[in-house]
Amino acid sequence: MIKSININLPHLAMRYLFRKITEKYISYKWIQNTDPFLKTNRLKLESLKEKHANRPCFIIGNGPSLNTMNLNLMKDYITIACNAFYLKHNELNFIPTYYSVEDPLPAYDNRNEIMSLEKTTKIIPYDLKHRIKPADDTVYINFLRSYILPWKKRFPYFSDNAGKVVYWGGTVAYMNIQLAYYWGCNPIYLIGMDLNYKIPADIKQKGIVLTSQNNDPNHFHPAYFGKGKKWHLPMVERMQKSFLTAHNFLKERKISLINATNGGNLKGVPRINYADIFKL
Repeated sequence: MIKSININLPHLAMRYLFRKITEKYISYKWIQNTDPFLKTNRLKLESLKEKHANRPCFIIGNGPSLNTMNLNLMKDYITIACNAFYLKHNELNFIPTYYSVEDPLPAYDNRNEIMSLEKTTKIIPYDLKHRIKPADDTVYINFLRSYILPWKKRFPYFSDNAGKVVYWGGTVAYMNIQLAYYWGCNPIYLIGMDLNYKIPADIKQKGIVLTSQNNDPNHFHPAYFGKGKKWHLPMVERMQKSFLTAHNFLKERKISLINATNGGNLKGVPRINYADIFKL
């Protein structure tokens, strides 16, 4: 059952303006490159440029379709997981190469679990440094959330150099595609991008922030956004636009973005059967 959602536009406008000012300050510090911590971090980030040139990678979403796939087939590939994917780790015989989070809500709710992950490199927006604390295995990026209003025709931008800036696109997968491009990956496969959301009738809502009262019906595990977890109202059309933007950007540069999700509603990105990838 779908619940009617009320959006507090004045609150959104104030949040947008505050973020824009903050991002301009962070970007200024990033360009100046005089801050000792940022200098060290930028070296870590720049060491990843073209690190996986012409190697395939998998960007892992978190839709229920993951439960129908043999994820262990990806063991020897570059993988990028996110948010609460750690709930799947006990079923795997590998740890994702990279781990990311970009939404402040799952960054807060899953902070302890993400920080405790080992044998993976964590890629985190700089504005979440107070939630995902600095560590040797953590690299921060200059991530812009308020660079342009999302209903503008030019939204979203796609970064041609993630070492300088990465752009928000309404889904963590969009951030991860920009990172995969920076690393030189080709092709880039998407899995678990179901883009099929139900908002339970018992949800608690404040603006565009939803708080679950029961199990999560939208992801591979009921505890993903389970009771007490907060999440943002999913904007599927915005996500679709971001995936299409990424596909078009990469296609012009002869890099393949391919949807290997089992089913799902992602449109505009060429498909392949997941199992067939490993026969190529």
